Amino acid sequence: MKSIGRILRLAAPYKGLTVLNMLFNLIQVLAGLFTLTLVAPLLDVMFGNNKEVVKPKNINVNGFDFDAVYNKFITWLTEFIQEDKPKALLVICGILIVATIIKNIARYLALYFLVILRNKSIQNIRSKLYDKILSLPLSFFTNERKGDLMSRMSNDVKELEWSLMTTLDAIFKEPVTILFYVGSLIFMSPQLTLFVVILLPVAAGVIGILGRSLKRKSKKNQEAQGALLTFLEESLGGMRIIKAFVAEKIFSNKFSVINETSTKANIRVNHRGDLASPVSETLGIVVAAVVLWFGGNMVFNGELLPSVFIAYFAIFSQVIPPFKQLSNAFPMIQRGIAGMDRYEEVLNADVRIYEKADAKSISDLQNEIEFRNVSFAYGMETVINDVSFKIGKGKKVALVGASGSGKSTLADLLPRFYDLQQGEILIDNVNIKEFKLDDLRGLMGIVAQESILFNDTIASNIAFGVAGATQEKIEAAAKMANAYDFIMQAENGFKTNIGERGSKLSGGQRQRIAIARALLKDPQILILDEATSALDNESEKLVQQALDNLRQGRTILVIAHRLSTVRDADEIIVLEQGNIMERGTHNQLIALQGYYSKLYNMSISHA
Repeated sequence: MKSIGRILRLAAPYKGLTVLNMLFNLIQVLAGLFTLTLVAPLLDVMFGNNKEVVKPKNINVNGFDFDAVYNKFITWLTEFIQEDKPKALLVICGILIVATIIKNIARYLALYFLVILRNKSIQNIRSKLYDKILSLPLSFFTNERKGDLMSRMSNDVKELEWSLMTTLDAIFKEPVTILFYVGSLIFMSPQLTLFVVILLPVAAGVIGILGRSLKRKSKKNQEAQGALLTFLEESLGGMRIIKAFVAEKIFSNKFSVINETSTKANIRVNHRGDLASPVSETLGIVVAAVVLWFGGNMVFNGELLPSVFIAYFAIFSQVIPPFKQLSNAFPMIQRGIAGMDRYEEVLNADVRIYEKADAKSISDLQNEIEFRNVSFAYGMETVINDVSFKIGKGKKVALVGASGSGKSTLADLLPRFYDLQQGEILIDNVNIKEFKLDDLRGLMGIVAQESILFNDTIASNIAFGVAGATQEKIEAAAKMANAYDFIMQAENGFKTNIGERGSKLSGGQRQRIAIARALLKDPQILILDEATSALDNESEKLVQQALDNLRQGRTILVIAHRLSTVRDADEIIVLEQGNIMERGTHNQLIALQGYYSKLYNMSISHA
């Protein structure tokens, strides 16, 4: 029940819809029950030899005499029928039609509100999950596979959707139906109903055992689906490399293995789930056979009128479908609970990048940025080791070094994409952890080596994150980034859609759009992570001119392998395996004839 409660909490924001669904389900049940309770007296009076109906034993609850009410109704019905049977039959047929119409209107309205409830709840689930994903630090995405996250957003949420609908039926509709129908059976024959009350819970227990097994298999299946999506996402993203290395066969074989694992997991889940329906139907027939045998003997012995037994069995037959639905619901609920576990794993993930309750605002850089004894590790692997340096306002500082030396990690620490383990980073002598995250990141513009663009127009990509950007400012930023000419040559100019991740643009064009985006933000601090590495020589020269114009009053942190782009830096920090090897201006480092000089000469020879 605790697990079911977890799923029901998803519908908690929509209590009004839940109440309406329950109300119309109740009306549906009562209307259906009303028509069936007429069977015994009608059969007995219209077609039986007796003119009286055998009365049940007196039932008195808190002073309310059910027996008296029932007998008054039967007496009135008997007299009405005896006066004019054809007219009575017509009236009864009309009552049955009206009751059926009421039942089905209530059924439709119950489903109507259930569909709204289900979809609103799932909308809320997706929004919460997506907002949580956006709030997580970059460290989370280095550990979690993108395909697995996509699976949680799609497959697991879909399982939750159907599980929620099934749970609402299993909790609010089917039990109410069974309760009212079994109550009527007790009223008609307590002795016969004893078998129903004993046998149905036993059958439900058997179904519960199947459900628990299904939950374990469902979780493994959903994990396998996540692995499949991850591999597919990687394949699509790396299609150029796959073809360049003629690796189609290798990836096809890998996909076959993962696909086979996913298929087997899915088959196991479906086989176990498919057991629920035949098992529940078999158990239902066993219970029905016991009732038929025992009730038939009661009729033979004169303990129960045939008409009452027919009515009893008609009502009992209506208990079987909701019981079967309830039994079948448990496997679906268990699959949903497995999806709920995976959903909550993300929802409960530690944000880690915390903002203090009394965090300070910051709107500009006054003096300097300082990295003071900074150390950082990815898990057990240290990538930054006791690094200290300062970046004065309006200065250009470059971080250089071989791949894996820690350059990009240092840049990621400044906007708090990660939090360092030792040391501190200060802006104007205040630890950056003291500032509001939005304010801190609002000071910075970032251009990465891999240009991240979105499936939208060129104008929207340049104006990304800048509220109220005018067309004039967008065009000015494009000109400064040397992007204006190729944009105007596009079919729709700035309104041209660039495709997923900017697939309709060349690498250099994507890079310049990303630079224009950073320029439009007009940040006080620019982080250029190998920002010009994708440009041709002419474009690089023009972009460098634009960046030089932008330097006035701003701080620039550059990370590059092409050392020719950082010769004009006010200071160059040379990193190797997370440690500072050398520091100084370009000329000073060349004069040292050390590690930087070696890197520079290598870059010149390759050029």
